[in-house]
Amino acid sequence: MTTKLKMFGTLAMAAGLAGAAATCGGGVTTPHDTQASARDKATTATCDRYQSCGLIGPDANDAYTSYESCTTIWKGMWETRFPAATCTGINQDGLAVCLSAIGATACDSIIDFVLTLAKCEEIDVCMAGPADGGSG
Repeated sequence: MTTKLKMFGTLAMAAGLAGAAATCGGGVTTPHDTQASARDKATTATCDRYQSCGLIGPDANDAYTSYESCTTIWKGMWETRFPAATCTGINQDGLAVCLSAIGATACDSIIDFVLTLAKCEEIDVCMAGPADGGSG
């Protein structure tokens, strides 16, 4: 099981790097979420899911030794997937799909994990727009 969990982490890193190359997509933007709040919501949802799967703790088979270590790692991964420089608006519908997928990810399926990441691409969650709010 430890090998599977390490593979999850490796896949997540690879997906994060691949997601950084994507461009922001369309959708409806609302003032509810910023790039930072979307990143933080995805981080919390991810680590809550790891915790509910029993994968956070001191056991050698656990993916993370503590909730804090999970959040540190995943905050960086979501920052890579939703980069502040290009993720200047949030597609609320896309973020909702992403967060729902994270919460429903099977605890023991690498395939489901990859499918979840596919629902959390920059192109689905982010929207390009002027960083200055459109003035000028």
